[in-house]
Amino acid sequence: MDKKSFNYYSNHHTKSFPEQKQLITYTFNDIQMAIVGIVEEKDNLIYLYEYRGKYVGIEFFISFSKQSTSYKLLTVSEAA
Repeated sequence: MDKKSFNYYSNHHTKSFPEQKQLITYTFNDIQMAIVGIVEEKDNLIYLYEYRGKYVGIEFFISFSKQSTSYKLLTVSEAA
């Protein structure tokens, strides 16, 4: 395992998620996608956690930089 991966896992902290889910719309290479989950912004990164039945994924579904050219966060709204 490279040092960068090791640093991520050694700095990982368990967190609680709010009950209210969000409808998250993003693009990957200009293809629009949507998931239900939670968005977290930390420093220069955006983490998307996907809702899976009764649970929100323990690990992030995907993360990307706010300056990413491949990924763009479009909208975040409350899910019904």
